[in-house]
Order: sequence, then structure tokens, then C-alpha cells
Amino acid sequence: MAIEVKRGAKMHVRKLVKAGRASHTISLPKSWLDKNQLKKGDTIFIQEKSDAELVLRTSQDDEKQEQKEITIEVDNKSIGSIQREITSAYVNNYSKINLAGKSISQQSKKLRDVIHHFVALEVDEQTSSKISAKDLLNLNEISIEKTIRRMDMTLRSIMQDTAAAISGKKIEESIEQRDNDVNRLYFLLFRLLKGALNSQKIAQNFKITNNDILSIWYLTVNVENIADNTKTISKLVDKINDKELLKDVCADILRAYTDVMKAYYNKNKQIADEVASRRIDIFTKSTKLLIKTPTAGAAEVIENLKDMTTNICNIARIVLDAE
Repeated sequence: MAIEVKRGAKMHVRKLVKAGRASHTISLPKSWLDKNQLKKGDTIFIQEKSDAELVLRTSQDDEKQEQKEITIEVDNKSIGSIQREITSAYVNNYSKINLAGKSISQQSKKLRDVIHHFVALEVDEQTSSKISAKDLLNLNEISIEKTIRRMDMTLRSIMQDTAAAISGKKIEESIEQRDNDVNRLYFLLFRLLKGALNSQKIAQNFKITNNDILSIWYLTVNVENIADNTKTISKLVDKINDKELLKDVCADILRAYTDVMKAYYNKNKQIADEVASRRIDIFTKSTKLLIKTPTAGAAEVIENLKDMTTNICNIARIVLDAE
């Protein structure tokens, strides 16, 4: 019996047949056998994926990482469009990314800068009409947990320096650079998580389940958003008249973020719930800033403060929803 499931795939239903004192057998679908050119006597590899799942493989090397290559045409495209195409190729685990076009020479520096925004992506060949970037990422040297902590600590430093910027210290350029570092780590994690979804071997290498992948992805999205919000605020501090109230709100947000990450690392639902309960108070304080500075610039600052608070509460939600 075959049952239709999503995208036209079929779930085959079979009954166990006793074969000897300790063994049972099932029949394999003929269509699958034909597709994989299997016949009597061929070897099938059975892998335990979970307590309720077995994976059948035709080879022990089925999970060998595929070497993918892509060529991106750069002529008559903006740097932004090219960067988005490179980003897509990077997160989809292409091992070699080629940029080709007559305008390579004129855009060389900008294109190389874009390539260097991604962890372990390095230029290995360049001509007047082509730049080739090779993926040098070694999965055995990467730790998802350590990468999350690097992202976290970089964001904390951005938030701390933004508070200093409110007091008049000029550090905007440093904040911009560290926001780029957060972006690089975000795309690295996105790439690893997407790879783990498509490859059981990668998932096993990182010791993560599909549920883990979902929660880690949502965490990194919110951390990256907070970094963007903080960077924007650092550029707009002069738009707020009441600097003391702005410092107070930012201090509340930094405490909330520090606490929610503590809750995340320790799987502490009580702390996560307490952080989520602060949202209304922070929103109320933020609104007071607009009353004292009723300008478009102040409104943008307040919008970013509220977005940060919402992102922090989203992280709390990850902890609260975990099983």
C-alpha cells in the first residue's frame, strides 16, 4: 500500500513478517528498487535516525558532501543584487562561487569586499573577467554553540558601546564593524543549519535534531535583528533630547537581553518568563521619549527600541516553548 504525502512523495505501508526466531522482514517497494537499480543479493545500509525512524541507504557514502559550483554574472547589476546572489549561494552550501563579467576589473574591490563578508569564503583565483571564491569551511572545526556565544558576546559589546555613545563617546565606526561580524556569524549559522536539514550526517556531526535547528535558527534571527536595531540607535542618539531617559531604557533592554540569554543557555523558563513580563514597562518608557522629543528621528529610535524588546521576548518564547 502507498499513501500520497506532500510534493507527490509516497509513504509505503508494509507489515512485519516473522523470519526465524529473532528476525522480522519487510518487503521494499519495487519502484524504489528499480530507481536505485537494486537486485537480489545487493547490500542495503540501515541507519537508526531516531527511536521511531530508520533510514535506508544504498551506500555508506551517500552522505558524502556534494561539491557544488555556481557562476554569477555581474554585468549590469548593482553591488546589492550581486551580494544577495552570493549570499544565496553561500547559505545553500556551494563550495565554489564564480563571479563573471566584463565589469569585473572595475568592481574588483567591491566584489572582494562582499566575498570577505562570509566566514571561510576566500578568493582563490582572479582574472580581468572572473573572480572565483572557494569555500574553506571545515565542519569538524565548527561548533554551533561556540558560534552562538560569539554572536551573543559581540552583540553585548555593541549594546554597551551604544550606551556609551549616548553619553557622547564617538564609536559609531566600531559598532558598524561589529554589526558586520554579527551578520557574518548569522549567515554561517544559517548555512550550517540549512545543511543539517538536508544532510543527516551534518546533523549528527553537530548533534542536533530538527527541533534544535528550528529554535537555533529563530534565536539567530532575533539576535541579528537586535544588532541591527542597536546600530541604528547608535546613529540617531542626537535625535533624542532626554539622553538620561534614553540611557535608562537602553540599560533596561541590555539587562533583559543578558537575562534572556542566561535563560537560553540554562534552559531556565522562570527567568525567561520574568524577562517577557518586562515588555510593557520598557514600551511605556520608550513612549515617554517621543512625548519629550516629538520628531521623526525620535520616532525611529523608539521604533527600534520596541523592536529590540520584541526580539528579546521572542528569545524568551524559545525557552518557554522548549520541551
